[in-house]
Amino acid sequence: MQQFLLAVFIPLISLATVAAFAFGLGWVFLTIEHAMHNEWGVIILGMALVIIVPAAAFWGQNIVEKE
Repeated sequence: MQQFLLAVFIPLISLATVAAFAFGLGWVFLTIEHAMHNEWGVIILGMALVIIVPAAAFWGQNIVEKE
């Protein structure tokens, strides 16, 4: 019974997590766009995410490999 519950709840939790992340990121982009009244803030944040996320993954992987 416990395996069945895990088989149901883990996908539901992952779906809720992805949906919450997407909603939050969309809200942030919309808020920046409305605050600046143009798209340059959204472009800058998007480019920062494109650079920062892989850099953080690289940094974290280096930390894990050293241990």
